[in-house]
Parts: sequence; structure tokens; C-alpha cells
Amino acid sequence: MQKTIVYVVDDSDLILDLVRKILENSGEIEGSYYQSGIELLNQLRPGVVDCVVADLKMPDVDGEELFQRIRQCDPLVSIVIMTGFADVKTAVRLMEQGTFTLLEKPFTQEELIAAVKRATNHTCELRKNNASLTKATAMKQLLTAEEAEVLECIVSGLTNKEIANTLTLSPRTLDRRRQSILRKLNVNTVAEAVALIARTAAISR
Repeated sequence: MQKTIVYVVDDSDLILDLVRKILENSGEIEGSYYQSGIELLNQLRPGVVDCVVADLKMPDVDGEELFQRIRQCDPLVSIVIMTGFADVKTAVRLMEQGTFTLLEKPFTQEELIAAVKRATNHTCELRKNNASLTKATAMKQLLTAEEAEVLECIVSGLTNKEIANTLTLSPRTLDRRRQSILRKLNVNTVAEAVALIARTAAISR
């Protein structure tokens, strides 16, 4: 079973050691631990880390700035912000910016593990959706302009007769383009093609 990769940063030895023990005892998480936000940023690579656990208040770069710089490096990784200074305004602001979880100190072992698991699952879902969107977009780009017109009509719910009249196509030409669309989108039916386009639109929003 592949372990969850978590980066943790806190300038407090006490907190860092506590988090290290909790995560290591879980048996499911492989952690890297830093006392400096800059040090963490120097090690961060896109798509490698499942979750970042960061202190909100640090001397070199505080959690809010660190959050922005992590997002620049890896927009899809979820972040758990640890803070002993939590208040409603801070929580709302961070959530609006995309921080996945706010974890107020002191926290229990169960609270930390639960936060990391939620954040990790969120990261996995974002990456899965992003991969699906990239794949679907690439397949759509294989369509010719004429095929894209037919697909747009199909997605709009037009019947074969309505599509043929709208685009001035013979039934044979329309059928040929429909079959080409299905082949390029790697689906078997028109319903599957419509569902694929709908999922792509939903993910991209």
C-alpha cells in the first residue's frame, strides 16, 4: 500500500515532534518535517506531496504567505493550517483563499489524522478531475471543425434530422461524422459522448 506523502512545517520543536510522532504512528503516512517555510518551498515539487501541514505564524514566512507560494508551485495540493491564533476572520479568509482545513492548537491525535486524511482525499480528487479534464480536452481537440459542430448540436439535444437541417448535411455525411466523433472521444454511444462533455464542463467550472 502506497503511503500518503505529507510535508509539515512549524518553527516549534515541540509541535513538530508531536506531529511527527502522530503521523509516524499511523503507519500510513510518510512525512518530511521542516522548521522553515523557505526550506519546505525549496523541497516542494508539483504533484509529489499529498498534503501540506503548516503553522500559521512563523518567523521567516507566515502561513498565509506560505500558502500562496505553495499554490504557485502546486495548485492542487491541499493544506492544513495549524494555528493557536484562530479566529473567525482568519478562518473565513483562509477558506476563501482555498485552504482546506484550519486546525486549532492544541489538537488531538485523532483530529490531526482526520484533517490530513480529508485534505489528502481532496488533493486526490482534484488531481483525478484535472487528469480527466486534460484527457477529455485533448480528445476534443482531435475533432475537426465540422465534427465539433455536430458534437455541439448533439450536446444541445437536437435530433439527427434537426442537426442535418441545421448544418445542411446528408444523413450519410452526418452518420460518418457521428461515428468519427465517437471513435475520437473513445466512447461507444452518443449518450456516452454527451456524458463525457457534461463531466468535462462540470470539472472545468
